[in-house]
Amino acid sequence: MLLSLRLLPLTLLMAAGAQAADVDVQVLDRDGKPLAGAVVVLETSSPGARPAPPAELVISQEKMKFQPEMAVAHLSTKVRFTNLDRWDHHVRGGQVGPGGVYVDASRGYSFRLAGRAPGKAPSSAEQSFTQTGPQMLGCHLHGSMRAYLYVTDSPWAAVSDAEGRVRLAGVPNGAARLRVWHADELIETPQQALNVTDGLPAQRLATQVVPRKPKKASEELKIPGY
Repeated sequence: MLLSLRLLPLTLLMAAGAQAADVDVQVLDRDGKPLAGAVVVLETSSPGARPAPPAELVISQEKMKFQPEMAVAHLSTKVRFTNLDRWDHHVRGGQVGPGGVYVDASRGYSFRLAGRAPGKAPSSAEQSFTQTGPQMLGCHLHGSMRAYLYVTDSPWAAVSDAEGRVRLAGVPNGAARLRVWHADELIETPQQALNVTDGLPAQRLATQVVPRKPKKASEELKIPGY
């Protein structure tokens, strides 16, 4: 016990002295153009502080869409689905593979959320996860509704913006690796190794993704009142 107590200050000193840096990433599609909506995950075993994941993530159903349409959640984060529309929706979710196909259509989860009534709180339900990886979300009642949720055990994960960029803050210095996932990928992008240090240049992640062109609004989306 005495030995452990003597070592404790040294351990705390080493942890306090651990250096960290921000990691900037840009994801590119097959043609070398910025790729929006890509999930970037950084994994490292280097010692240092880890940011606390959000306790809850809210995914809303509004105007016949899931919002956001691409989200990231930590394994410890509770995901709450909320229906803000005036009509019922389903939430169907499950692990998805390349090409946007459920890995096992017989597994996953599904529940119904009643439409919002005037003067009442919107219907909602909470979902937790035990497995990492991409999930596809849909609605049994409205086939045009589709979104994606990426579940990870890393505290450094984000969705790329319109310029394909992501910033992962406060990553401990040392060996790490980057992985990227996109809903339109047909070929998995290899992980990219890096060494996190101060002044690390922005990392470019090239993929073989050919983004799908946005679909035109269907008749199903032309709803009176919107």
